[in-house]
Amino acid sequence: MNQFFKHTITLIISMLPLYLLAQTTYHISGVIENIKTKEHIGLVAIQLTELNRWTTSDLNGEFNFDNIPEGKYTIQASCLGFERYESIVEIRQDLKNYKLSMQASSLGLDEIIVIARENTNLSSSSIIENAAIEHSQPASLTDVMQLVPGQISLNPDLSKANQIIIRDINTYSGEDKTRQANANDALGTAIIIDGTPMDNDANMQSLNTAQQGQSVDFSTAGGGVDLRQISTDYIESVEVIRGIPSVQYGDLTSGAVLIKTKSGKTPLKGKLKADPKIKQAAISKGILLKGENKGAVNVEFDYTHAYDDLRRPARSYKRLNGQFGYSNTLFKKHRPLSINFKGNYFQTIDNEKKDPDQRQLERQREKESGADLKLYGKWSLQKWWIGNITYNFSGSITQQDFYSYALNNTSATPLPTSFLPGEYAVEILPSRYYSELTVEGKPYNYFATVKLDSRFKLGSMSNSVMYGFDWRESGNNGEGRQYDLNRPPLNAITTRPRAFKDIPASKKLALFAEDRISLPLGNNTLETQIGIRYNNFLPKGIFSTNGFTSFEPRINFAYHISQNLTIRGGFGKTSKTPTMLHMYPDVAYIDKISFNYYPPDSPDLIVATTEIIEDTGNPDLKPMTNNKYELGADFNIYGINFILTGFREKIRNGFGWENQYFIMNYRKWDQLGNGFLPAFENGEITYEVNGEMMTLGWDQETEFERYMSPKNNYSIDKKGVEYVVNFGRINPIKTELMVDGAYYHIKRSRHAVPVVERITSSYKGDYFPYLAVLPGNSGTISQRLNSNFRTITHIPELKMIFSLNLQTIWINKSESFWENSSGSPVAYTRGENNDKLYGQFTVGEIIYVDPVGFYDMDMQYYEWQDNYSFEAPYSTMVERQEDDFYDQESYPTNWQLNLKLTKEFGKFAKLSFFAYNVFNHRPLYKSKRSGNYTRLNQIAYFGADLTFNL
Repeated sequence: MNQFFKHTITLIISMLPLYLLAQTTYHISGVIENIKTKEHIGLVAIQLTELNRWTTSDLNGEFNFDNIPEGKYTIQASCLGFERYESIVEIRQDLKNYKLSMQASSLGLDEIIVIARENTNLSSSSIIENAAIEHSQPASLTDVMQLVPGQISLNPDLSKANQIIIRDINTYSGEDKTRQANANDALGTAIIIDGTPMDNDANMQSLNTAQQGQSVDFSTAGGGVDLRQISTDYIESVEVIRGIPSVQYGDLTSGAVLIKTKSGKTPLKGKLKADPKIKQAAISKGILLKGENKGAVNVEFDYTHAYDDLRRPARSYKRLNGQFGYSNTLFKKHRPLSINFKGNYFQTIDNEKKDPDQRQLERQREKESGADLKLYGKWSLQKWWIGNITYNFSGSITQQDFYSYALNNTSATPLPTSFLPGEYAVEILPSRYYSELTVEGKPYNYFATVKLDSRFKLGSMSNSVMYGFDWRESGNNGEGRQYDLNRPPLNAITTRPRAFKDIPASKKLALFAEDRISLPLGNNTLETQIGIRYNNFLPKGIFSTNGFTSFEPRINFAYHISQNLTIRGGFGKTSKTPTMLHMYPDVAYIDKISFNYYPPDSPDLIVATTEIIEDTGNPDLKPMTNNKYELGADFNIYGINFILTGFREKIRNGFGWENQYFIMNYRKWDQLGNGFLPAFENGEITYEVNGEMMTLGWDQETEFERYMSPKNNYSIDKKGVEYVVNFGRINPIKTELMVDGAYYHIKRSRHAVPVVERITSSYKGDYFPYLAVLPGNSGTISQRLNSNFRTITHIPELKMIFSLNLQTIWINKSESFWENSSGSPVAYTRGENNDKLYGQFTVGEIIYVDPVGFYDMDMQYYEWQDNYSFEAPYSTMVERQEDDFYDQESYPTNWQLNLKLTKEFGKFAKLSFFAYNVFNHRPLYKSKRSGNYTRLNQIAYFGADLTFNL
């Protein structure tokens, strides 16, 4: 049987070149012109989509295709500053002087799209073109996301990190102004600019993972990319992939955001943007270099200054960004080769942050700068076995500096400083002193990918094959945490300085292959995309590893039943590797006071015992994974277009931090009265009594101690339905009406595995002798149903677009859960006879959760017995909660009205204005659980920008 398949495959491969050679091929040549001025347009990208053939027009607007098989094809043309062109061309003979007429982008056109366009071909995604981006007036990329179904509008805020989450709930309620996404959600969203993924894996800006874990307040280390680094003025288009992505996109879980930056000829463009908290200015120019095959140069600069609160200047954010790009296409007539070189530089320029409310001399500085270079393009070879070679080589380096000079107030705090385990005499910190802390990171990233594709037909079945590899390397050459050990910041006493440059680099290798098949079935067509991705984290070779390997199968299909009905679906597995912060956490320093002699009028002596855990990492740490399922339908009823997509996602092995406990044995010396001069020598404490040297006695202390270690303790179950309903354009009032939104059900287990907990209360005058092991699978369930009722009024005669969005949140619920593996609740109340009533909670009754086991002082594990709930000392380990802990918080239906206006003034100026929550609708809501009142919705917010074209 194996020999049969082997011979069959060999025969098919050998016949392919004969099959292709037997086809009659033709030639297409023509010119691209401006439909209004009739001027020829150079450097236009032209593509025959079914054949994946492409070229670029020369400076005279002329283009050429050779060896085109007979058939009917879609020809597309795109160029910066012009509307996308698309038409059907039928090839039965040579076509000469074929003319493509393109329209310059303008609000004076009869049709212009300022909303997200749903790409329903296979996987669900939203494509946001330049006109839609400009109309949305974004301060950062997160503001562009409001055009994606299921997202809601948030007021612009650049005072803190901006991150993206996909298919998640980011409801704004009360006074919570944060736009920082959950670290795992943001980490699992790939941000890809011109084919290069942005990488935050080497960000190590943290204070002390051994005691604090991952601190989102300090930086985005261990999480997703801070999108404030990206200027939206450079962006030509954005595609947000919510469904199952192609296997060429990896190291992700939630989805991917594909960003294409501007290339080509543009006028000198200046832009001023202002709203109550953000001021921006930008200038850009795209130049066609004179002469054949000289290409184009693009230069852009922008400056941003943002406040969280004008009364708190220390929380301002300033950024300077610049980009240089060169693009060209060689060999345009036969085997075109595109070359794109881009360099970007950004710098935050807040050298000092001084708040009038700070103490005298205190100051803080957060400074970040970075540069990246990339070379990418495509080479069209058009052989029977290879059509195109796509390449991308890039690198980036970032300088991250955090500096703090702060006043510390202490009360007789001992200061251990040892880098070795043992017993040491230590000093006492002054009650008042200034400390300096510097955290310097220099993360770098390298990326390389090469992809090959080819197209061929077997009978009526068309195949488009793509395969390739990518390589990533991330590291950090920074000096890390630096401070004076004798005057440390109070939040760094339990750690030691650490250089990031001593940490090994993270390396990733991936191989991928994919086949997209189009198969006619009578009058219908079935399209499938089947691919596999192989990942090797910390590779020794292609198939050997120092880390781990994984396979990711992905499949999408679309069954086109008719022009008015398409059924879509798919399944795929995606994964995200741990960051360097998770792979190489800090060393744990556990310092215990063994002797404390601090008399009022004589020298003091403090002896500390230091225990060091060199390796706080987790050798069993796995990649975070997501199994994604989709099923959708696109249909048209009486001219109304419907797009419905149902999905389910299972994210497992998310990254978190858990306490790891161990038994620490150390000596505790006896108390010593005043008037002595004790000394610590040769491991003993001696003192003099009446001229005789005495040795102080001691006892052996044994207690539980802890450090934090990374763990796969986080999981999310997502399900929901996304919808888009387009009612079309009402011509008499020149208005388009559409509705989009989503229902999301998010079950988030922040403790997906059992949690070990130390009991702080004492037992018989000593430390509590057991560690409780509480059941895992606890977290929150959130639900939201929202709708965006959009009207877009476009008046070409006035060159104006006016859009309204009535954003309505119909359902917004959240509740806590704690259940066992079968889904049954583990929490209970107690009946009259101390019987356990699981899941039956009444007002005024305490809620209990039993441990699943416990450890004793020898770290011996014991299963929990039912009677332990009522017996001392075991009953102390039972978790107690308030009677309203599992109450569902259900917010009332909430709405706000947003408006946007864009008006062109001739060819030289454009004014845009936006207003969120126009009526300042902010109803009060009383929380069921806390009883506190909070304002729903965000405050009314407005802004404008003015653009000049010279």
